[in-house]
Amino acid sequence: MSIEDFLRDIRYGLRQLRQKPGFAAVAIVTLALGIGANTAIFTVVNAVLLRSLPYPQSGRIVDILPRPCCADSVPMFTFWEQNNPGFEDLTAYGDQAYAAINLNGGDRPEMVEARKVSANYFRLFGAKPILGRTFGADEDRPGRPSALVMGYGLWQRRFGGDPAILGKAIVLGGASRTVVGVLSPGFKPYPPTEVWIPLQADPSSTDQAHVLMVAGRLPSGVTAAQANSWMEVIGNRYAQAYPEQIGDGRLQVIPMQEEVTASLRPLLLILMGAVGLVLLIACANVANLLLAHGAGREREIAVRTALGAGRARIVRQLLTENVVIVLGGGALGLALGSSGVRALLAVAPRNAYSSGNLLAPQMAWTSGLDSWAAGFAFLVAAVTGVLFGLFPAVRLSRTDLTSSLKESGGRTGVGVRHTRTRNALVAAEVAIAFVLVCGALLLIRSFVALRSRSLGIEPKNVLTMAVSLAGPGYSKALDVDRLARQAVSGIEAIPGVESAAMASALPLWGGMDMVFDIPGRLPAKPHEHTGGVEWRIVSPQYFEVLRIPLLSGRLLHGQESRRTVVISRAMAREYWPNSNPVGQAIIIGPGLGPAYEEGPAEVVGIVGDVRYWALDQPWLATMYQTPLQVPDATLAVVNGQWPDAIIVRTRPGVAPMGVSQRVQQLLLNREGLAVTEVRTMEQVAVDSTSGQRFALLLMGTFAAMALLLGAIGLYGVLSCSVAERTHEIGVRVALGARRGNVLRLIAGQALRLTLIGLVMGILGAFALTRVLSALLFGVKPTDPLTFALVALGLVTVALFACYIPARRATRVDPVVALRAE
Repeated sequence: MSIEDFLRDIRYGLRQLRQKPGFAAVAIVTLALGIGANTAIFTVVNAVLLRSLPYPQSGRIVDILPRPCCADSVPMFTFWEQNNPGFEDLTAYGDQAYAAINLNGGDRPEMVEARKVSANYFRLFGAKPILGRTFGADEDRPGRPSALVMGYGLWQRRFGGDPAILGKAIVLGGASRTVVGVLSPGFKPYPPTEVWIPLQADPSSTDQAHVLMVAGRLPSGVTAAQANSWMEVIGNRYAQAYPEQIGDGRLQVIPMQEEVTASLRPLLLILMGAVGLVLLIACANVANLLLAHGAGREREIAVRTALGAGRARIVRQLLTENVVIVLGGGALGLALGSSGVRALLAVAPRNAYSSGNLLAPQMAWTSGLDSWAAGFAFLVAAVTGVLFGLFPAVRLSRTDLTSSLKESGGRTGVGVRHTRTRNALVAAEVAIAFVLVCGALLLIRSFVALRSRSLGIEPKNVLTMAVSLAGPGYSKALDVDRLARQAVSGIEAIPGVESAAMASALPLWGGMDMVFDIPGRLPAKPHEHTGGVEWRIVSPQYFEVLRIPLLSGRLLHGQESRRTVVISRAMAREYWPNSNPVGQAIIIGPGLGPAYEEGPAEVVGIVGDVRYWALDQPWLATMYQTPLQVPDATLAVVNGQWPDAIIVRTRPGVAPMGVSQRVQQLLLNREGLAVTEVRTMEQVAVDSTSGQRFALLLMGTFAAMALLLGAIGLYGVLSCSVAERTHEIGVRVALGARRGNVLRLIAGQALRLTLIGLVMGILGAFALTRVLSALLFGVKPTDPLTFALVALGLVTVALFACYIPARRATRVDPVVALRAE
């Protein structure tokens, strides 16, 4: 075929589409919805799962983690550096998801994300300075002058891009640090960070606080599995060198790409599958439209055949026309996909201080469609055009000359031999829609069950906010205790405030755990302790503000000369199942090192359970202490790991957000503390399920699209059927058929197609909804009630879809229908 022939086919196809603008518009928009949705989701999947991390040779970067703990200690890192089995580079950095610290100076303090890193962090991750330099090895030694490297965004936002920033002293967390460099805007750190300071790890340290992440670069050609065998040997050596360590020295080497994307991979793959099913429905609809459109052209095709046109020529012409439609849908789909990406970024949860809600940083790095996404859209459009355009073209090319001329010149002017194919496509659409709607309803029921779970507190009328106590200003227990007492008393004096408290973490924020021993009990395994449970530092008013009930004993007091601890009911049940723990002694922090270990603490009370991590988790064993009960070294680690929470309960009738400005001003004036994450406790609870809400929103959108497209497909087939059966319906009416009989005839056809689709859909749903198990809570993936509700809903939609064609059928005038003969 020459280019001239191809262009001639395109011009002819465009003329055909201009003659049927309604058909062309519906086909193009239907395809655009499917292609646009697929392009938007692919853009995110590509950014999060497929695209390499934005670091040089990122496939060779791995995380080194101890088992079962999720972070490393300083002795671990220094031991691995000294006994490096073959990594090209090793670096350590703070393991916090978000490490907030106060940046002072200027109009007011600001909380920024800071991280301690070893000197070769920048080399391993390929971070280049746009101004100045990064840390030298000498600056990473303990006791050296404090240096600071800042990110490009902070430099522009806070300092206006001042080129004279180098050498200036900046107060960070109460300590003065000298700016030595500004990183280029292209560097995308993981976890997100705005300020870097030297780790300055003490090589002689024996502290077993697990507060670091360690990353390494593998030599070319070495796999993670080979590195795991290295680290097994190193882990055994470390266990022998540090017999008092926590854990048994087992290590795991995980590719960083895998570690970063692990939590998002199931959700994104499910969404990609769901949106692919939407595209299948859209393609089936377009195939039906093409068949219906082509059936009206049987006489034209028969005439062309009679005049000598070969079958290949007819297929080529029809396929060209179909590809024109698909390319139009692809172009519009690309525009919809771009808007879809922006919409995804707008609704994606990224709250820093709600556990489990932070999407992988690559989501934030996705600014819109790129060449890969555009190529994907083009590929989808091309495959769609060939597969779903070729089928109708081949079917129509088989037109029988004699019967088509007779049929087309006879009763209706529309051929009837494609009805079975169109019915099959509609039944497939119903089946796919059933699977998607089942998935969406399962997520809805799961979300409702999740939101109805008790937090263990009374969230109404509670205001929350985050403050950073990182730095030397609050490195001692006396300093934190003073702040807590003064802040609480000042806040409680604000009109409308009933009570206030401070805590190291809020419910649903996550937080830290702590090992402990019960004197007289031996641990289950060597290198372990009696237990490791959630651990919170709170001011005494904490339980009153959140309405956590006292179940036994008493609560914590502000000033106590002896060490005391309050535990949760879950901890009491787990570790004292047959006795009363009140009055018993426990040792908190054994094995962490001399600076972290406490003497025996008395259990003075048992309180109700609270959900600190996520609503879908069971009650976790938890213990509480006041700041004065905690060693200074432990408190400094806690303050550097996570922001503290200020919690305020307002009086009945007083809106919590109504007192937020006065609370923030008090903290700023008295302590110079910046405040962030100002929310009500009810909003914290809502934000904690934002990940599930994100999945539900997308799955629900795709299910609604599938339902709408399925209804449109059913409507189109029934409309064609009514047109094809005009003569038959006229004869029935002439012979005495009533309106109800005609309605049942058309509704019966709709229900028959729907029931066939439901049978296929139920079989598919039993297989496919199981992949949703990881996203569900309180409902089984094959829940019978969900399947029944969706089936009933689809039957209802089918009846609505057949209403207009059925009503049109009842209005057929038998005289007109018979006269057409």
